[in-house]
Amino acid sequence: MRFSIILAAALAALLSACTTVEQTDLPPDPAALCSGAPLGKVVVAPLTHWRPDQKEKERREAIAVAAIQSSFAALPCGQVVSIRAIGPDTQAASALSAAKAAGADTLLTIRVKELGPILIISIPALWSTWSDVKFDLKAETLATGAVRMDVARHRKVGGAFAVRGVGPLQQEFETALKGLIAS
Repeated sequence: MRFSIILAAALAALLSACTTVEQTDLPPDPAALCSGAPLGKVVVAPLTHWRPDQKEKERREAIAVAAIQSSFAALPCGQVVSIRAIGPDTQAASALSAAKAAGADTLLTIRVKELGPILIISIPALWSTWSDVKFDLKAETLATGAVRMDVARHRKVGGAFAVRGVGPLQQEFETALKGLIAS
């Protein structure tokens, strides 16, 4: 009886997991995108910069697009006139040209570098999983070429004994984006 109570308590502790949130920005502590002057008409250009061994690129791109569309559905400081199709970061110049041709005031470039779960297994029996989101957000005023924001954000959520798969990635990406838009 006593052993089963101890075993149940140990199992409950393992399953409760130790989830933490780690978020870093470069440069540190950026001002929110919407803390300054209005952005006017905005074109959003999602781009990817995957590592060479990236798995399931199409699945991750679909998650990124859903998160970006949700995050910019109601931009408080501008009117999103277009969210371009996601593509490799080699399309940055064509995104700039298309935004100018569309009469936009601001181009927001979101370069997705990492979007996936991370699993770490060690001995003794210990595992950690993380939702890992890395991206750059750049806001450029098209009339002047001035860069209003250029931030690299890395957000990790998870920890020891946590079980995190692909499911939470969209929400984590949205949280990371919305935190830069208006804080």
